[in-house]
Amino acid sequence: MSAAFREVVGNGVRTVRRSTLWWSVGVVGFVIVNLAFWPSLEGSDALAAFGDMDKLLEAFGAQNIATPSGYVDGQLFALLVPLLFSAMAITIVSGLTAGDENAGRLELVHALPIGRRSVWLGRWTSSMIMLALVSLIGGLATVACLPVFSLTEVSVGRIVGAVVGCALLAAFHGSVAYAVAGAGGSRGLSAGIGILVLVAGYLAAFVLPISASLSGAREWSPWYWAIGDQPVSNGVDPAWMLLVAAITLVLVVVGTQAVDHRDIHTA
Repeated sequence: MSAAFREVVGNGVRTVRRSTLWWSVGVVGFVIVNLAFWPSLEGSDALAAFGDMDKLLEAFGAQNIATPSGYVDGQLFALLVPLLFSAMAITIVSGLTAGDENAGRLELVHALPIGRRSVWLGRWTSSMIMLALVSLIGGLATVACLPVFSLTEVSVGRIVGAVVGCALLAAFHGSVAYAVAGAGGSRGLSAGIGILVLVAGYLAAFVLPISASLSGAREWSPWYWAIGDQPVSNGVDPAWMLLVAAITLVLVVVGTQAVDHRDIHTA
């Protein structure tokens, strides 16, 4: 790794370090608030009443919510944490690439003795570093909360797998935004398409399979590939996760190559 590339990566990290801090605080607070209700709900009729609503709860990844693992899935890893991580990745990637380009903040970076591809790849790398940091903090917070809130039955290994799956899914959605930005899309367009893919994947993985005739839709969703239906209860599939990783790398290559075949926007 050249010194110029390290500078590009470092510049990107410094640009988003404050927002990353607030994302970390938000994720930790979200984890604590959601898990803190388990001791008061455990063994009560409140969760047992959901037993006849499994089909509806599937739309939120909250089946078996009366069990410790099912509760952690329903409150965190089947839906909400993937949404948070993906929203962060899309926001940061689109901001560091298309956003800074449209605002003219990349002009000075492009003046460095480094290729255009490396500049953009460095910005993507910065985004992934911050995503990894927030994912690590969120995972540690979850593991630390397990004994505090009487969730010791939940497997720490499954938590790790769920966090990695959520981070990988977020990297995929961030790379969708990166590919659009690399092709010349504005910040709004790159973020919008990233969100569109995020929502479409969620519908295919959770909502459409409620209908028996559409149950196969989940196998076309990056959500299902990365985290399955309930990552803490059922675990994640490494083979499917590798598919998400491969597609993510393809998107990064497409976005990086596209930058070399167009003019850079200036303010």
